[in-house]
Amino acid sequence: MRPRTKALVAAGSGIAVGLGGLALTALPAGADDDPVLPAIDAEQLVTSALEATPPAFDGVAEVSNELGLPAVPGADALDFESVRVFHDGAESARVQVERPTSELTFVKNTDEAWAYDSQENSARQLTWDDADLAAARERAGQHAAKQGHAEARMADPAQAATEIIEQLRPTSDIVVDGTARVADRAAYELVLTPKPTEKTLLREITVAIDEQTRVPLRFDVYANGRSEPVLSLGFVEFEVGAQDAGLFEFTPPAGADVETTDAGDVAQARGEHAGEAGEPGGPGESLTTVGDGWDAVLVGTVPAEALGQDVAGAGPAGSEGFLGGAGSAGGGSAGGEQDLAGLLAQIGQPVSGEFGSGSYVRIAVGGAIVTDDGRVAAGAVPQQVLVDALDQQ
Repeated sequence: MRPRTKALVAAGSGIAVGLGGLALTALPAGADDDPVLPAIDAEQLVTSALEATPPAFDGVAEVSNELGLPAVPGADALDFESVRVFHDGAESARVQVERPTSELTFVKNTDEAWAYDSQENSARQLTWDDADLAAARERAGQHAAKQGHAEARMADPAQAATEIIEQLRPTSDIVVDGTARVADRAAYELVLTPKPTEKTLLREITVAIDEQTRVPLRFDVYANGRSEPVLSLGFVEFEVGAQDAGLFEFTPPAGADVETTDAGDVAQARGEHAGEAGEPGGPGESLTTVGDGWDAVLVGTVPAEALGQDVAGAGPAGSEGFLGGAGSAGGGSAGGEQDLAGLLAQIGQPVSGEFGSGSYVRIAVGGAIVTDDGRVAAGAVPQQVLVDALDQQ
């Protein structure tokens, strides 16, 4: 049984979306706190977790991120403190992400999905009708991710952990490593370890799965050479019970900037534009995955104008977060702002290949290459795997 603490750590996205995912840990103080549960086979636990229908519940999750991401566009997706999750036990859900200076609200019901940013006072709505229901359900998740709902999925420990298990199951060795008590609930500890053939910088991911509901309550990501999780997300409160139906309806505040998209139109546009350069999945969807499992690499694009945008300084050389906490070549500025291209040149390392040239930025569980022409490859993998992924595009 591995040592346990009461800390809950977690969550990630943005440039880290290709870094193998998130991880959470809400571990009890010692063996005396571990509940005694019936023995269960790892595959049986995995299958039951993937097939389980979450009950109606509300929960509070706490997050912690030790990735050490530099201040580049997309990294702010990791910048949140706590999350409130509501589920009606069917298709409706609400996720409220608390940031230091704002709140993000995501609401999904049987007819629409909303994403609202209180700081920007802006809302995005995705709608569908009965005729488009099947296509909408298939497309809603992908379009919602582009509209901001990726953060909602990643901030919800139950959904994030379920996706991690599903994606990594084929390329993992999986065991049940005892039990834990999370949010005052008895849970099994599932451990996923990459198979020897996987090219990854991650050591393992642990997931605590509720014994009664089979809902994942927390998960942790561990990197090679580090004893503590580098990324975690987990519930500190979890109550099963009926929820107020009003939670799953959303009306934007007065004066909010509202953008509405119909899922049927998105599906049609996807079909019309499929295969266009820079549009591998349809309009605006420039992310593709090279490889699978633990060594999957996400390849996308940074808008040309973003390369010239001012971003916050990356902090002094030697700051914690880059691989081994040693800092990246050249360090970063102690403050102020500079354009993204300049920041990447300062904190990154020059890299080249058949794809061209760019900058390689290391973080605690992998890295990313941003090419001079604005392409990005990110993953929890060695630098050469990122280069190979870009060379294949």
